[in-house]
Amino acid sequence: MERGQVWKRIKRRKTLYLFLVPAVVAVFIFNYLPMLGIVIAFQDYTVSTGFLSSPFVGFKHFAAMFDNPDFYESLKNTLGINVFAILIGFPMPILMALMVNELKEGRFKKTVQSITYLPHFISWVIIGGIVYRLLDQDTGIVNVIMTSVFGGEAVAFMREPHYFWGIAIGSAIWKEIGWNSIIYLAAITAIDQQLYEAAIVDGAGRLKRIWHITLPGIAPTIIVLFILTTGSIVSVNFSVGGTMTPNFETLFNLRNAMVSSASDNLDILVYKIGVQYAHYSYASAIGLFQSAVALILIVLSNRMSKKVNGYGLY
Repeated sequence: MERGQVWKRIKRRKTLYLFLVPAVVAVFIFNYLPMLGIVIAFQDYTVSTGFLSSPFVGFKHFAAMFDNPDFYESLKNTLGINVFAILIGFPMPILMALMVNELKEGRFKKTVQSITYLPHFISWVIIGGIVYRLLDQDTGIVNVIMTSVFGGEAVAFMREPHYFWGIAIGSAIWKEIGWNSIIYLAAITAIDQQLYEAAIVDGAGRLKRIWHITLPGIAPTIIVLFILTTGSIVSVNFSVGGTMTPNFETLFNLRNAMVSSASDNLDILVYKIGVQYAHYSYASAIGLFQSAVALILIVLSNRMSKKVNGYGLY
């Protein structure tokens, strides 16, 4: 499109474009301007001198990051939790959307949707307390059932590191599965209903209609969300629909000193170094490493998706 035509279109629809101005300004202020702070990852930054006057030290903090044993332990926990969360949790909202879509319109369907959506609106602080209560070794309902009904021994779920990954992933799935299924339900409603009617006439059962019509119909949505989800492999702060990855709030509110070897990931390491110890440059170096790896993963997965399926983000 020629430049003159672009300006004519903008002038003709100037009222609509004016509505975009507040959003564009907000994105610029809160998303792009803060990117100038990346420079402190290459400085010995102090608050008193600011990032314009702090001495430049090159890759000093990146070298320290790769020499730090805590970094590798945090990286292991980040990759372990997120990979398992994606493998187990990513299909869950899709299955939920398919099941809800098969329910007949009525009070029961609305009740199911309300119940599954509700946990999304509960704070992780509250959910952390609920999980601790449920899994308490002495008074938790899970251990009470295990000991009184099945005759087993009480298990210290919240004190043993090898239980933490499962608890964190399960809690995240329970909290977000209903909310994330909304995206897939919206995609399902966009499918041409005549396809279902034709399939019914041809004798296709419910499972065949799901497999040959519903899933192919929402395939572009699934692929786009999966591409975005790959960015969360090294950073749990990525929150995209369809992702069952535990975020920073999940791990921070469920962790304790006894399970720190399994719960402390890269984001908690950044929190400790940057907030607790005020080593801002070191924390920024780790954060920049996470962002760079996430960007590479998203680009690679997008290219692979376009080659295999023909779908991608761009």
